[in-house]
Amino acid sequence: MHHAYLWRDLVMGQSGDRLINLFGAVSQGVSDRVRVAISDAFPVGGEAAAALIVIGHNPGMSIEQISRILRLSHAGTVRLVKRLASQNLVAKTPSSSDRRMACVILTPAGEVQCAELLTVRNRAVAELLEGVPGPDCAALERIAQSVLISLFEQIAPGELSACRFCDQRHCKDCPMKPRRGSFPSHPSGRNPIHHR
Repeated sequence: MHHAYLWRDLVMGQSGDRLINLFGAVSQGVSDRVRVAISDAFPVGGEAAAALIVIGHNPGMSIEQISRILRLSHAGTVRLVKRLASQNLVAKTPSSSDRRMACVILTPAGEVQCAELLTVRNRAVAELLEGVPGPDCAALERIAQSVLISLFEQIAPGELSACRFCDQRHCKDCPMKPRRGSFPSHPSGRNPIHHR
């Protein structure tokens, strides 16, 4: 908290206010662009798309874990998973540690849909960066990582709603890693879709 006040004291003023305003506008613009692109590609709903990507990140998560990341109620998450299951995009399997708890995984069709959604999301963001010079992109990457680290320091482990549309294939030094918490894997320890 002290660091937050120190930063505010250093940058507040005309230049600091402009940075805050610009950063807020950029954040909202990127979010809106991704939301519209996802909605056009997957009309079932943004949270349904986010659920597919989140489950793809950690196959075998419980309803409670999905609920926490998506910031939905338990009942709302149950309904969402049921809707995705009815479309053959996810399946539920019993937990190895607690047979009363169901683990949620992607079906083969769900994996295909998840990959398509990530492609749509990546394209929507990439188009915004097309006019940014290379050196500025490198600086922007470092800034984005610093902001994410600051963001994740303020949230509890496992509450990673900011990363619900993340493409983990392109985030090798992921700043969210320390905050992922302990997500139990599928009972086999592997994704059963990939290992049959």
